[in-house]
Amino acid sequence: MCGHRAGAVSTAPRVSAIIPTLDGAATLPPLLAALARQRKPGGALHEIVAIDSGSRDGTPALLEQAGARVLDLGGARFGHGSARNRAAAAAAGDVLLFLTQDVEPVGDGWLSPLLEALDDGRVAGAFGRQVPRDASPEEGFLARVNYAGRPRRITRDDLGAGFGPGATFFSSAFGAVRRADWEAVPFPDIVMSEDQAWALTVLKAGREIRYEPRAEVYHGHRFGFVRAFRRNFDSGSSLQALGLAGGAWRAGADHLLRELRWIAAQCGAAALPHAVAMETVRMIGFQCGRLERWLPRGLAGALGEAPRG
Repeated sequence: MCGHRAGAVSTAPRVSAIIPTLDGAATLPPLLAALARQRKPGGALHEIVAIDSGSRDGTPALLEQAGARVLDLGGARFGHGSARNRAAAAAAGDVLLFLTQDVEPVGDGWLSPLLEALDDGRVAGAFGRQVPRDASPEEGFLARVNYAGRPRRITRDDLGAGFGPGATFFSSAFGAVRRADWEAVPFPDIVMSEDQAWALTVLKAGREIRYEPRAEVYHGHRFGFVRAFRRNFDSGSSLQALGLAGGAWRAGADHLLRELRWIAAQCGAAALPHAVAMETVRMIGFQCGRLERWLPRGLAGALGEAPRG
């Protein structure tokens, strides 16, 4: 597929929603309600396929009540890429809509902009805007940078511009992929950033990706220092392996200056010490993650959050 120009998605594609889950009973109801509205007669959503990692809070039952098909990991360890691939392989849709369990679509018009982007035969995937809600100031600013209000057409030419805040290639938290493109390029089984790795491969092959801000979901985090370190350790490890971690110090410094100005304006000067501390922890975690290949496996597993093979 990636070597040729695929035809347009049909005017009425079948869409399969793919959701990895773990103890998501508290956040899933708004998402499932939004998906149910897309499954009404005439709606594009064909099915919901969830892959659960051993929830103990009733998540599988909640999903089944909503009409979802629930898979397990089949005895394998969880991987951000491998779990999504397992669910996608079981899905029947022409378009695979990847979501996380804690996003909430805004309104009812969020799906059609993604499908419209895929009408262009050059486009392998499209992702939408993530609007921060209940997020820390640091996470809120990062979301505003990564998911701004202007649409983007992402091509092979963008790979030379560098990677960092504001240069996201794709997001598996809220993004749609042509099934043919996923079959040709499944998500790689890496520690984290499987969506950036997938996008990197399809862009190098000459395909395009679209960012469509008319498609919106609410999505926000409030990480403590320990979890922020571990997540950024995983991010640094993955992006280093992908060749996307170069220039992190300069990009991080530029991001910090802009972030501090924004937080001061939005939250006041009293919020700045926490922001500086959080960004310091993030950068240390990221830079340590870049060194994972030289660390003992047990130590890397303790410093990161995602399971290691």
